[in-house]
Amino acid sequence: MTSNTTSGNVCSPPMQSTSNGVFQGDNPLDYALPLAILQICLVLVVTRGLAYLLKPLRQPRVIAEIVGGILLGPSALGRNKSYLHAVFPPKSLTVLDTLANLGLIFFLFLAGIELDPKSLRKTGGRVLAIAIAGISLPFALGIGSSFVLQATIAKGVNTSAFLVYMGVALSITAFPVLARILAELKLLTTSVGRMAMSAAAVNDVAAWILLALAVALSGNSQSPFVSLWVFLSGCGFVVCSILTVLPIFKWMAQQCHE
Repeated sequence: MTSNTTSGNVCSPPMQSTSNGVFQGDNPLDYALPLAILQICLVLVVTRGLAYLLKPLRQPRVIAEIVGGILLGPSALGRNKSYLHAVFPPKSLTVLDTLANLGLIFFLFLAGIELDPKSLRKTGGRVLAIAIAGISLPFALGIGSSFVLQATIAKGVNTSAFLVYMGVALSITAFPVLARILAELKLLTTSVGRMAMSAAAVNDVAAWILLALAVALSGNSQSPFVSLWVFLSGCGFVVCSILTVLPIFKWMAQQCHE
């Protein structure tokens, strides 16, 4: 007599938002809202403490935030499975990632408000030259290092895609990190800050184009035009924002003269 067995991954049930409290016998860490509050408080305490410790070294606060993320993540404290499953369980990462992306969107929106497009047009040539110089040397160094590391990668990896990936990885600019540093140093509204932000934006656009090329060269099971469609969709979003959202914002600014 034979029996058929079906094996598969069992999905964990979604977390409820709030608990009835400790006195009702509930563990607050099993619910989304209390756990998110604990995670945010833990991140703030660790990053602020590191910022205080790094202040004599005159390091920007974003460095403390990066180091704090490494300490709280799987590279340091996350190696303790009890801590990882209690404070940062996999089922809670969706909420935490959503909050992080919302914060990043709001921060970049505030950083964009500080930029003046008219002043950026006057320095277009210098911005382009800085962006080209900023991406060329790291990209060349990335390709050079990929030849050294080529013996360590798995067999069957597309060499061309690997070269482009390494070049992009070393040449791309962390735009949010740069904006955070300039804002903390109060350089975001200066001519140097505007030029740096504009050059970083041009740098990121070029890097994403090269990344799309690397995805197309990797030859995965998907269509090689997927990355092209993603890039064209992003361009369409930018054009749509300029043609529709920008006039709406100008109209709103005219209605609020004060």
